[in-house]
Amino acid sequence: MTGGMVTDLARRNQARLCGKLGVEHILVSADINKKRNHIRENVNAWLKKPELGMVPLFMAGDKHYFYYANKLRKQTGARLIAMSMNPFEKTDFKYGFSQIKPTRFDEKIPSVAFQNSFNKLNLFFYYGKQFLSNPAYLNTSLFDTFTAYISYYFIPHNYLFLYNYIKWDEKEIEETLIREYDWETAADTKSTWRIGDGTASFYNYIYYTVAGFSENDTFRSNQIREGLLDRTSALEIVKRDNAPRFDSIKWYCDTIGISFAETLKRINSIPKLYLKK
Repeated sequence: MTGGMVTDLARRNQARLCGKLGVEHILVSADINKKRNHIRENVNAWLKKPELGMVPLFMAGDKHYFYYANKLRKQTGARLIAMSMNPFEKTDFKYGFSQIKPTRFDEKIPSVAFQNSFNKLNLFFYYGKQFLSNPAYLNTSLFDTFTAYISYYFIPHNYLFLYNYIKWDEKEIEETLIREYDWETAADTKSTWRIGDGTASFYNYIYYTVAGFSENDTFRSNQIREGLLDRTSALEIVKRDNAPRFDSIKWYCDTIGISFAETLKRINSIPKLYLKK
């Protein structure tokens, strides 16, 4: 399911993998122009009054994939849905910027839609407060955003998480994909994580610029805790991966129809949440 920000690289990799495995590739596409217009409206609204807690709004349009995954299971008669998220993709800091404390959940399951009811309600009120304080959010994306919220937090997510049962070994997975499936990597980063998501380079630039850390930091921190990386190696990888992916950010800005230069200028002017040495 695509919400408008799947990269061409991701599409090619999907086609290669499905073709090699002989798996039917069912592509459910939204109205791409409409989705991108919604993203542009919300990014422009955010730039008027930047709040880190509102950054996930940029990705609201792709959260319908839970709804469509469940729908496809019924239509095809499939007995289960397998999700291949790795167990280190926990980014609870995004909730933290919305004044939401992380809740306890099965640590083997990525923190996708597993917030308790109290936190879901608090998050709803946080977004409502932001919408009222910044009327630019009251745009044509509202219905799409609301249904994404329902899809993400309230519909059943009875899935098989593959890496609850198989060790997630980054090196082995990367080598297998590249060797066996001619997996394509990105030109502007050595990381293979999130290179198929056209929004990732943009929001990680925001987090890193304003807060001093990004998803890359939490990703590697979780690997350190599991003994998969030593701290020195992780810091080197994070330094590499946090380097701005300007080519990808420009693609994102051009795709949704905003100025690359003016957008970076605005982001860079936001007061920092940390002290520079």
